[in-house]
Amino acid sequence: MRRWEKLILIRGSAALITAALVLGVPVCAHGAQEGTWDRSEDGKYWMYFYSPGSPAEDEWIEDQGKEYYVDSKGRMKTGWVPDKRDKNKYYMGEDGAKCFNMFTPDDHYVGPDGLILESFDTYRKAVKKQLERLMKDKAYKERDNALRPGFMLWDINGDGYRDVVVTDQVQPPGRVVLTSVWDPAEEELVPASEADLDGPEKSFLSYNQDSQSVWLTIANGSGERDCFQMEDNGFRFESVWHFELEYDDWGDPVYYVNGLKCDLEEWTLALAQADQEAGSPVTEGLLPLDAETVKQAVDRSPGDELPLWQP
Repeated sequence: MRRWEKLILIRGSAALITAALVLGVPVCAHGAQEGTWDRSEDGKYWMYFYSPGSPAEDEWIEDQGKEYYVDSKGRMKTGWVPDKRDKNKYYMGEDGAKCFNMFTPDDHYVGPDGLILESFDTYRKAVKKQLERLMKDKAYKERDNALRPGFMLWDINGDGYRDVVVTDQVQPPGRVVLTSVWDPAEEELVPASEADLDGPEKSFLSYNQDSQSVWLTIANGSGERDCFQMEDNGFRFESVWHFELEYDDWGDPVYYVNGLKCDLEEWTLALAQADQEAGSPVTEGLLPLDAETVKQAVDRSPGDELPLWQP
């Protein structure tokens, strides 16, 4: 072939490719067979044709950066589709394209690779179940809206997972009714503290910014006070400070710190130290404990937490 003939052929190919791109027609890449979408004869389904009368069947189609599946009859599928290649199933949207980073209509969450985040689904169900159990409690139902309990999903042990905190009322100050920590190994919520909804003691959570630690303080009217620190990456509160106030036979106060008798000055200094270690009381972030708010808080995309839920 002479040189000028080769140039004509090359230029002609370039013109065809340019025209195809302008018209939006798929261009064959690396020898892959391309086709076009068209309706089935009855107009009910989309089908992918390599040539007239020759539809793709039982295969995955990649088109304009999206992935579709056509069944053994050539019909584009929506909903859940099993993949024979990797034995997984994927959710195809109403437009037939594989879905990513979203909740499916049957309450699953699919991640950036289209796979169900099974652990994330398990976590959401466990949190909802625990909060719904509290909402069904008789003491909860008898409370008026002004004293509605509150809750938050907050990582209290520093492992990245949002744990459960419930208080006796949404407006501070409120008593801590329940704290539960998520155990990713067992995929369950582990109770860290629990109290009656209408108990007599006072309690609150606090956070120390310097040590990045969460504390639970419980006090009653007799002068007894306990300060517990949440274990780092653990599942329970450890007792750090215990204060007792008793009276002797003559009616004089007797002070104890961690079981040791002390005078008023020592007691006061120890209380100040305990307050400093515990940090500032948590007064923000509580939400009203009702079905709608629970759903909004629990059923949200994992965002920065995504790496925690990927297998």
